[in-house]
Amino acid sequence: MKKIVLLIAIFTLMMACQEKKSFDDLQTYSKEGKPHFIVMNAAGSIEKFQYDNESNGFKVKTTNGVNESISFLPYPANYGFFPSTHADGEDKGELLYGFLIAPELSIQTMVDVKPLGAVTMLKDGKEVQLVLCIPDDKLLRIDMEETNELHVDMKTIFGLWLTNAYEVDSIISWHDANYASELIKTRSNR
Repeated sequence: MKKIVLLIAIFTLMMACQEKKSFDDLQTYSKEGKPHFIVMNAAGSIEKFQYDNESNGFKVKTTNGVNESISFLPYPANYGFFPSTHADGEDKGELLYGFLIAPELSIQTMVDVKPLGAVTMLKDGKEVQLVLCIPDDKLLRIDMEETNELHVDMKTIFGLWLTNAYEVDSIISWHDANYASELIKTRSNR
């Protein structure tokens, strides 16, 4: 009995001494080569969440002590980021963000995804890119069909939402799935 208690105490101490992993420590890709996506704002929500490095969690984004929210229409899909995709240069540290077209998922959920395309836009005078994707697991998809590209209607819906809710200056161009996959690959740090 004493040995079991001692083993439990040693195991608990070892676990407590381990360094807490952050989302920055995660790999961009699964062992199967699928990009990971971490949900930061659930589909249908209006609150704007952001990653908090200190707590290794998400909290509502604030400006001057006031919670930020979407004032147009709720998020049309799950919004989040690809782990370990920090930019270099002028935007050093900025993650690659995107939309996951799927039913509402909980914040902090990590899903393996299949990129459908990307959008390049002008926001506050600088170019920004977002990747649009679907879950790799067909059971998590809204539509069980084998979707391989962004449909014209998707571009219209996301374009209107980005212009009104995300306040982009303009949509510069839409890109295919190959471009989106390469974008994730070039931004991956792990």
